Amino acid sequence: MSQMMSYAMQLAQMLHGQTSPNPSVGCVIVKQGRIIGFGAHRFAGSPHAEVEALRMAGEAARGADLYVTLEPCNHHGKTPPCTEAILQAGIKRVFVATEDKHAIVAGSGIKRLQDAGIEVEVGLLRHEAEALYTAFWKTIERKRPTVTVKIAQTMNGIAATGEQRWITSEEARANGRALRGRHDAILVGSETVLVDDPALTLRASSGIEPIRVIVDRRGRVPETAQVFRDGKNPTYWLTSVPRISHDQVTVLVGEYETPEAILKRLYEQDIRSVLIEGGPTIQAAFLEADLVDRIEVYQAPSIFEGDAWNSQHDIEDRFQIDQVETVGPDLHLTYIRKEETTCSPD
Repeated sequence: MSQMMSYAMQLAQMLHGQTSPNPSVGCVIVKQGRIIGFGAHRFAGSPHAEVEALRMAGEAARGADLYVTLEPCNHHGKTPPCTEAILQAGIKRVFVATEDKHAIVAGSGIKRLQDAGIEVEVGLLRHEAEALYTAFWKTIERKRPTVTVKIAQTMNGIAATGEQRWITSEEARANGRALRGRHDAILVGSETVLVDDPALTLRASSGIEPIRVIVDRRGRVPETAQVFRDGKNPTYWLTSVPRISHDQVTVLVGEYETPEAILKRLYEQDIRSVLIEGGPTIQAAFLEADLVDRIEVYQAPSIFEGDAWNSQHDIEDRFQIDQVETVGPDLHLTYIRKEETTCSPD
């Protein structure tokens, strides 16, 4: 049974970061030990994972077992309730990795199935499921996007600056670009755009490009900047200067004096996860406001002079290392908040 749920989990993980503002969900339908249908929620507004799997299984779904990574929904949203589709298909048993803690579901899907006489088992691969969905639940609870900061640093903790354009390897930079695909938006400050003129894209043939968010309160970034004219993926320009307009970007005029104000506006735009890539000033502002949930550090085997960034922001006091991997000659370290040990999106 755990193997079948593992297949469903892989489907959900493949689309993690692509389904916002909804969570990514995987589903597998099994009959007589054989998979007869599988599906995943591909993007907001598309059929849910259970519906995709049931469509593939067809009439063979009657009397089969259904494995799903998150409790089936029991409400009408952009799509009908998955519970009704499961009942109509004649599914015999349902295995749910974890209950949905979102208040709009919160056990109602499981209860609906049980009341209809379907056997429901909850908790198969619960730990993996909670690791996948905790960030989603926290976002709903806090009414703000989850925030990840990405840092490139030396062995002694010196972060890259404009004077050192690259301190990590191409392998590490490619790995860092892949992080973008697991977030709804990439956020940078005006200084980063003025100095580097970055594209802020995946540079890959597949995957949904994240929204580029440029925080430019004073309207310093010229309209000739690459992020404004390449037309590659959506761009939000957060500014306090109402005279600015641009036909290729979404201009969001407002007062963005604090990180809280920035996150509030992004949440209103259905952005649920943000990767802050630079520069150091805006990263420091979010760290000092205690609004950072994860830190992704790429560490090169080199030493520079200066003050270590992690000691400047009490990183060791507030965060703990969750994962370590080698990427080419570099290390990739993932830090999570000490009170949250199940937020990994991987």
